[in-house]
Amino acid sequence: MAQKGMKELDSKAWRAFHKIGQQLIPHLGRQIMNHSGLSAAEYVVLLAIYESNEAALNVNTLAAQLGWEISRMSHQVTRMHESGLLKKTKSNSDSRCFDVGLTAVGKNRIIEAVPLQSLEINHCFSDILTKSQMQALIEISSVISTHLEEHHPVNQRNTTQKAS
Repeated sequence: MAQKGMKELDSKAWRAFHKIGQQLIPHLGRQIMNHSGLSAAEYVVLLAIYESNEAALNVNTLAAQLGWEISRMSHQVTRMHESGLLKKTKSNSDSRCFDVGLTAVGKNRIIEAVPLQSLEINHCFSDILTKSQMQALIEISSVISTHLEEHHPVNQRNTTQKAS
């Protein structure tokens, strides 16, 4: 009987988590586009580079940081380079790949987008969750992330591939 109760709890917890992902991520992506004209992918790439405080990041490092496949990262960076958001330079540390940095346009776009997106994130988190609920969410996310990193290291494969 206790086993059945646990399976029901497992199922309810998974469905609740899955529902958040299906609703929240697309909502935030739409809000990014509405606020800034940036796609969700453009936003996370620009934000990662901007927050790094580096002039440029190696594309493989950036892909690993975002949990993206190298090919996805390479295609995204190429599109963003062509649209004037990023600059690409040959990597000094690895001639088989390149480094990416923000252009003035890219930097301005992310600086304008972050405060608006922060308001939306606050609207979906801190405005509706108690401090203890936010702490629980942080703890739950940390436990799941640590498990994935230790037992299912997808990024380990990504870091050995090189972007062209």
